[in-house]
Amino acid sequence: MNIGLKINKKDLITIVLLSVVFFSIATWNLGLTQSPTTTAQLTAGQSFYLDLGSSTNVKSMVFLLKNGAVNATISTGSPGNWQNITTNVAWPYSDSQWSEDYYKWYEVSVDQTTQYLEVNFSQAGSYNTIIAEIAVIDQNDQQVTIQSINDLGSGNPNLHNLVDEQNMVQYPSTYMSNTYFDEIYFVRTAEQYLHLQLPYEWTHPPLGKLIQASSILIFGFDPFGWRIMGVIFATLMIPLIYLLGKKLFGTWIGGFTAAFLLTFDFMHFTMARMGTADTYVVFFSLASQLFFLIYLKNVLDKGWKTSVLPLFLAIFFFALGFSTKWLVLYGFVGQLAILAALRFNEVRKLKSNLSAKVYAFLDHPYSAIVGFLLIAVAIYFITYIPDMLAGRSFLDVLGLQGTMYIYHSTLTATHPFASPWYSWPFMFDPLNAAVHVPVWLESASLTNGLNSTIVVMGNPAVWWVGFAAVIALTVFYVPKIFSKRFNLKNNLPAIFIIVFFFFQWLPYVLISRVVFIYHFYSNVPFLCLAPAFLISKYWGNKWVKISAIAYFALVIALFVLFYPVISGAPTSTSTVNSLKWFGSWLF
Repeated sequence: MNIGLKINKKDLITIVLLSVVFFSIATWNLGLTQSPTTTAQLTAGQSFYLDLGSSTNVKSMVFLLKNGAVNATISTGSPGNWQNITTNVAWPYSDSQWSEDYYKWYEVSVDQTTQYLEVNFSQAGSYNTIIAEIAVIDQNDQQVTIQSINDLGSGNPNLHNLVDEQNMVQYPSTYMSNTYFDEIYFVRTAEQYLHLQLPYEWTHPPLGKLIQASSILIFGFDPFGWRIMGVIFATLMIPLIYLLGKKLFGTWIGGFTAAFLLTFDFMHFTMARMGTADTYVVFFSLASQLFFLIYLKNVLDKGWKTSVLPLFLAIFFFALGFSTKWLVLYGFVGQLAILAALRFNEVRKLKSNLSAKVYAFLDHPYSAIVGFLLIAVAIYFITYIPDMLAGRSFLDVLGLQGTMYIYHSTLTATHPFASPWYSWPFMFDPLNAAVHVPVWLESASLTNGLNSTIVVMGNPAVWWVGFAAVIALTVFYVPKIFSKRFNLKNNLPAIFIIVFFFFQWLPYVLISRVVFIYHFYSNVPFLCLAPAFLISKYWGNKWVKISAIAYFALVIALFVLFYPVISGAPTSTSTVNSLKWFGSWLF
């Protein structure tokens, strides 16, 4: 396979350095590597009490709810002489509506001096309530040693599991010990796949959750284990975009700029560290686009008889992306559109009848594309084998595809951090200042007045400059397409960026369901490639070099500045507030 790239020592050093930098930063405080795993299943009417050994000034109790929803009463006093202090405690708190959660710590205020604490599960609804660990916290925010846990006639043989991993309790709890945002769906489903159970999350294809399951299998069931694979895939995106940039622009600086900007983009960093499937989607999409570019350039250089192996690999990675989330389809349609436009431009020049032109249009490699797409369909349904092993028939899997489409096309749910498609490149809504465009994923109050908060947004230096560059390329190059002297080969870098950017963005104009800024993630590589194209094109100019170096410094400076709010690192309220550049930025 001819990829037309001569990777030299400078390329390898660049790729390795940027990849190591990103991986090192992204894995730092990614999540705890040990978390409570033994559990006890509790039902309505079950109760127990804790003996702290001596009278203690108790601030609160914390419960690690692995699954379900509960309603409990907390009492102090002594066995046979309990006084209720907190009643109808519901987890998760949901405005009197029961809902399920997954692997989260919940805190209940006690504020009593006592040796004993009773917990009575007075209502558990129909949920499968599983608690992994409990702990007691004193007024100094220190964990209290629990001397014993005692059953009050419920006959639960696993109660000891609630206090057997006390050394793994983190207080206050943060993202380091909890699931957060959509992790509650993906982590739960990944664990179910490991036990060949029907998946809880079925609204997306299985591959992303299967990758996450493999991560848990290798690294363990803990926050680090269910997130590290996302960091690995995000790290591998850096060599991909470097190769894409060098292949597209033909220069080291083009590849470096694209990879550098992606390395220090906020969304790439934050999404990599969250245990969901989005990073896998963007990785597969970018890999598909790289191999498509290789094929396209070979066609432009050698004609349609060139090897179709790069095209097969482009469709193969598209199949993996589509088996993770359907949204990768938008970019793939862009690939087909480029091939169709290229062939149509050739066919329209033929001096023959319509049928001959149609035959010429469908000539090689279109028969190969059909075959490759059949393989892609097979790959897609192969990823459902774990579902079928868990009890779904193949007909059930076929029917599920329609159910998934109906779910996404008719979803009417609202969300305080939903935002319209046109607002994403700006990171604020120019038509409605009240819309919160960046998504606030997680927050926690820590000791000493510090906070841990995580927001998903873009690096302003990458996104605003990148979007301006995309618009500039569009305004300058799109009119050229309609010129009789237009040559795709000579204008390929700009056209490639423009086509994929808009094919992956504009479909959201037609989507009525709730959408979020992270749906723009697949376009982040093109926000990086657009400035890379301009810097590469004019790199020979001294002032462009100076401006580019200053730009790179600004990108890093903003990454450092915003690091606390994109990583969850402990920080002060004043620091967080200073980063809210717009009134609609809430985090």
